[in-house]
Amino acid sequence: MTLVDSHTHLYDMKKGYALPPDIFPVVVGYSHTSNHKALECARAGGYPVVLGIAPQTTVKEGISKIDEWVAFIRESRPNAIGEVGLDYKWAQSAEQVENEKLAFARMVALAKEMGLPLVIHSRDNPGDNGLPKDAIEDILDMVGAAGGLRLLMHFFSGSAEQAARVVAMGGYISVAHIRSKERRKVINSVPLDRLLVESDSPYIGRTPETVREAAAYIAEVKGIGIEEAARVTTENAMRFFGFRL
Repeated sequence: MTLVDSHTHLYDMKKGYALPPDIFPVVVGYSHTSNHKALECARAGGYPVVLGIAPQTTVKEGISKIDEWVAFIRESRPNAIGEVGLDYKWAQSAEQVENEKLAFARMVALAKEMGLPLVIHSRDNPGDNGLPKDAIEDILDMVGAAGGLRLLMHFFSGSAEQAARVVAMGGYISVAHIRSKERRKVINSVPLDRLLVESDSPYIGRTPETVREAAAYIAEVKGIGIEEAARVTTENAMRFFGFRL
């Protein structure tokens, strides 16, 4: 039984880590530096690679080098553009919010140009600081306005209603092993053929092996066997990222 870990930063694992043979990773970047590492790691292992500029990167580094970053992604010909999106929890000023939006717009345009899907990082603003709150809604508005783009909401933290909007746009939802009442509602409401599993290792799951727990979570909520959850989420990942095992 092979499980596809649809989102791992495998290059950031501790030295000496050995990937189990039953787990196949999709290696994901989030900054210009990590994109280089992700590409090298993926090429060495024969894995799919996802390259992009995440919103938290724009908060830390600004966007003055966005042209250079875009050029590298374009030349590298990844399987998808990501992780990209909006993260209003990180943004501490109106300028940072604007930089996030400008960078995301460039990533959306690049995905459109290259005919690639988007892997989305999304996090709403939980505070009361006068800055925008609804990152997920803004993301879906921007992607919807571009038209014709496939998307995967990575480590989705939104509501079942927002998940329904993603599915209606032809999108997919990625599930990690962490449980919550809202995530259970999302898994229950989203069709099985629109669900993927991920570890987001080493930052959320410590290792890619946590996708086994994510698959077990889907199986539990859906009332199916873990083998079926593994099979269908693997098929979904291959279809979304355009590879075969």
